[in-house]
Amino acid sequence: MSDHPTDTPPAASSAIAVDLFCPSCVYNLRGLTGSRCPECGESIDDLRDPVSRIPWVHRKQLGWWRAYWKTVHFVMFKQKHFANEMARPVSYRDAQLFRWVTVVLAYLPFPLFGFVGHIMRTGPRKYHPLFLNFSASDWQSAVCLASALLFLAMATGVPSYFFHPRALSIERQNRGIALTYYLCAPLAATVLPVALWQFASLISDRPAGSVGIWLERRSVDLMCLLFAGLFSVLIPTAWWFGVNHLARRALAQSEHRATVVAALVPVSCLALLALTIVGLPVVVLYLGLLGAAFVGGLL
Repeated sequence: MSDHPTDTPPAASSAIAVDLFCPSCVYNLRGLTGSRCPECGESIDDLRDPVSRIPWVHRKQLGWWRAYWKTVHFVMFKQKHFANEMARPVSYRDAQLFRWVTVVLAYLPFPLFGFVGHIMRTGPRKYHPLFLNFSASDWQSAVCLASALLFLAMATGVPSYFFHPRALSIERQNRGIALTYYLCAPLAATVLPVALWQFASLISDRPAGSVGIWLERRSVDLMCLLFAGLFSVLIPTAWWFGVNHLARRALAQSEHRATVVAALVPVSCLALLALTIVGLPVVVLYLGLLGAAFVGGLL
């Protein structure tokens, strides 16, 4: 009789009872009892773990500030692991709270930096071509600020409308919708372009004592605008990449639908941008003119 114990194979895991897709080859893992994808050999141990990897869910242990920024990093730079959350329950309430915190953080730089710029301005106030300075007495600024808040609130909910096709189970639809609210994480970086726009505005408005100083300030102004424009492109691009990646994982049964979602989300956001940033101020201006004409007729 051998002194060494006989090697026994590890116990098989329970069979996956839902449509779950391999993060590498998008193979449907439903019914699988092993720990690797039979198609490509990718480990699926992470998919079997029921504990959420989203730091925001664990904010009571991590602290709100740390949990928020760790979630922003998780969503933006670990998209493969973030998409794996489709395999776990996702709290709709937590996702909505993260969304509204992000909307507030993305919106606050507009009135804050605008107000600070208005206080610091020494000469006559001028509008920077890419930034409208805040003034409590300027109704145009107030309307633009209201439009920006409305756009952020509505745009962060746009992707959720594309993640509940009838082909998905109700459970997967709910998970996909909740995860789309986390995708707005890149908007937390809005403070960067807004600060650069305002800084460029302040530089361009200060009087220059000589041609050399004017050229130096102009070069700094243009550099700030260049980086502000770059960040203004990178932020929505990062958001779109997140939507595209999640769509291809959550809607793996239909590659065509995932492509349609990736195309329609930015188009919908652009249409919403035109409606809120351009359409709303025009409507308010028109109503204001009608009101002024009516009051003038009464007087």
